Amino acid sequence: AAHPVSKTVAMTETYTGRFTPVEEVDLQARVSGYLESAHFTEGQKVGKGDLMFRIDPRVFDAALSRAVAMQKQAVARLGLAESNFATSEKLVKQGAVSQEEFNTRESELAQAKADILAAEANLRSANLDREFADIHAPISGVAGRFNVTVGNFISGGNANATLLTTIVPHDPIYCNFEVDERRVLQFTRLFFEGKAGGREGKQSEVEIAVSDRDEFEYKGVINFAENQLDRNTATLQIRAKVENKDEFLTPGLFARVRAPVGQPEERLLVRDAALGFDQDKRFAWLLKDGNRVERTYVKTGSLEGDMRIIIAGITAEDQIAVSGIQLLRPGVPLSPTTVPMIQGQTEGN
Repeated sequence: AAHPVSKTVAMTETYTGRFTPVEEVDLQARVSGYLESAHFTEGQKVGKGDLMFRIDPRVFDAALSRAVAMQKQAVARLGLAESNFATSEKLVKQGAVSQEEFNTRESELAQAKADILAAEANLRSANLDREFADIHAPISGVAGRFNVTVGNFISGGNANATLLTTIVPHDPIYCNFEVDERRVLQFTRLFFEGKAGGREGKQSEVEIAVSDRDEFEYKGVINFAENQLDRNTATLQIRAKVENKDEFLTPGLFARVRAPVGQPEERLLVRDAALGFDQDKRFAWLLKDGNRVERTYVKTGSLEGDMRIIIAGITAEDQIAVSGIQLLRPGVPLSPTTVPMIQGQTEGN
């Protein structure tokens, strides 16, 4: 038998989560045309601004040349209109031309100025189309596969634009998990009791484990909580940001997320192996006077290594059986030996 140990720990809850990318871009063209070339390797990292695809630029080069020519023509017409207007302005004052002819020259000047604006807008549009023929990576990340091969016609600049590939960064990465309604209420009550921070409080850290390891190897910081519970599942979406420098973690992986519940407090801990199960309840064999044991139900918290937090049911002065518990029966006399609760320690430490 052993006495529970007292330790300052924070209660935790473990949830099932999934890693998702911080950003995800579906790379699409802004103009339509025939795909001329691809300039990246599928599944490899690309940098922001890297050339990814090129659409045959000859059509856009021709359109740009026409736009340049039209802009020059508009400039020439504006020069002529300004000269004619200046001449007619002098002559109308001398009575050499009619007011009607002066109005015509004034209108021609206004039209020429408007033509300049239209030509410059057309030139900017042609420049953009030529620029959009080269498709660059808008973010850094890992490129997906080619969804379209060279030589195919691709549609761009509309809601049904052709999907060329996707780009997903791996560092940092998000881990999303859902908290049920009961835990949300628990967190809220802790907040109103001053035992937990709210949305504006200090960011909470979480520990994360992946499916092939029992250890919680990764740490994250909660940076978002949804503003309402999902009406279908009665759960609240929570998101943690996780550093992933070596890019070991991949979007889509499942995870176990261990999140703190409230602030660290002085709590009792016992060996988890010393607790029995009775359907959905946990119990301990409590040593009573006369060296007999009695089954005592306890309210448990989270697991700390191989130690289980005890919320209620026993005190620090109690002794509970920590070995041979499968053979124990209520009322049967025993000859217990006192041992430390934490294995490897000596009694009293």
